Amino acid sequence: MGGQTELRILIGVFIVSRMITVLLGLHLNIRALSVYWQYLDLETLRHHLISGVWYDHSQPPFFNLLLGTIFKIGGDYSVFLFTSLFKLISLLNGLLLFAIVRRLTRVPYLPLIVAMAYLLSPATLIFECEIFYTTTISLLLLVSVYFLVRLTESGKNRNVFGIIIPMVLLCLTRSVYHIVWFILIVSFLLFYFRKKPSVKTLILVSVTGLVLTGSWYIKNKILFGKLTTSTWIGMNLARNVFHDNEVSDSGRIEAYEPFSRIGLYRKFLDSGYENKFRGMNDRDLLREYKNDTLMNVKEVSYIPISDLYMKASIAHIRSHPVAYAQNVVQSSILYFTPGTLYTFAIEPSEKIKYYDILYSFNLTHFAHSKMGRRVLLTISAFPKLLLYLFVFFVFIRNCVRIRSIDPYNLFILLTIGFVFGISSLFEHYENMRFRFETEPLFMILAAQVISNLYYRIKTVNPHI
Repeated sequence: MGGQTELRILIGVFIVSRMITVLLGLHLNIRALSVYWQYLDLETLRHHLISGVWYDHSQPPFFNLLLGTIFKIGGDYSVFLFTSLFKLISLLNGLLLFAIVRRLTRVPYLPLIVAMAYLLSPATLIFECEIFYTTTISLLLLVSVYFLVRLTESGKNRNVFGIIIPMVLLCLTRSVYHIVWFILIVSFLLFYFRKKPSVKTLILVSVTGLVLTGSWYIKNKILFGKLTTSTWIGMNLARNVFHDNEVSDSGRIEAYEPFSRIGLYRKFLDSGYENKFRGMNDRDLLREYKNDTLMNVKEVSYIPISDLYMKASIAHIRSHPVAYAQNVVQSSILYFTPGTLYTFAIEPSEKIKYYDILYSFNLTHFAHSKMGRRVLLTISAFPKLLLYLFVFFVFIRNCVRIRSIDPYNLFILLTIGFVFGISSLFEHYENMRFRFETEPLFMILAAQVISNLYYRIKTVNPHI
């Protein structure tokens, strides 16, 4: 079967599957625009986009810029544009997976199978109905890998832009893709291509990307005193550090759930803290609520509150290292649970319950108690955990045997390792979404392992 035929099959399956999911009740969750903490006030997105993004201390700018731009272009048709965009992103991810696996393997039908496995995943079906950056992150990662494969094969300078630009957008979309990740990846790429003609272009484009990425850190340092793209890091860490650790002393910040409404924290704040930010962007920085009724976690007073959580978390880690280590282990296990266990995916996953059980091994659908859910959640993580261990073991063993690793595979290994580490240390109960964002990269590794095993077996038995 030729590549064009397989592409037509892939696109046809995508269209039919999306028609079926609509009939099953999976629709775009437009309410996310109002309730998700990461997003600016709707009034800001529609009418004050640039100032709102510029004075946002809590999130990198790209996704809010994208949302606001769609509002401005789409007007009354914005919901249709959002629906179309996220469906298109899923399809592009599938097509990129197909193209990459086709370049790297020679097993018949394997590129089609891998791409369909992604497109028909219950998590993909649900996340493309959520206005969030999950599948967008996957797209940017896949674009970088695709052009890195092309650069490795052809050495043409124009491919460098396709590698670095998505990396910059990743850093300006999701705070987990820290500038340290950017520097780490670029350093290895420069070392690998140091004797290639494309190295000069790679240096120039990488330095430009570093300046663009670093400028947002510097902007936040100048405006808010924080060299970061997200001032929520202390609150994020506290969610993991103090998980299952109740503190009754109301005089301590850790007695309160991180990301509570700012009114609960007033006694921890200096009365004049907000005054120095007045006149910047009062709508987003000084109001307790956004969209009139919902908690505004972009309020500027969350900056010192997050600092207090960070200090309390570090102190607790030093005094209770074993307890924190246990929480990190829990988070590490959560990383391998089905993507449909993410908080906002649980309700829609009920609409495809039995498919989710069969495909994702999501046994929590059978849970009837909190303890039962925890047990089934842990069990649900083991198939993915074992699969990852097997693929990584076989792949790394092969790299050691041949004493070589291609740059695109190094990109994949470093990125998955970085995301796994950061999410396990700093997050709790969102790790499965972190993993799902990088799932297409893992599928590329797995496809190469399958291809190598296939040809080893075929060498032994040519009749296969």
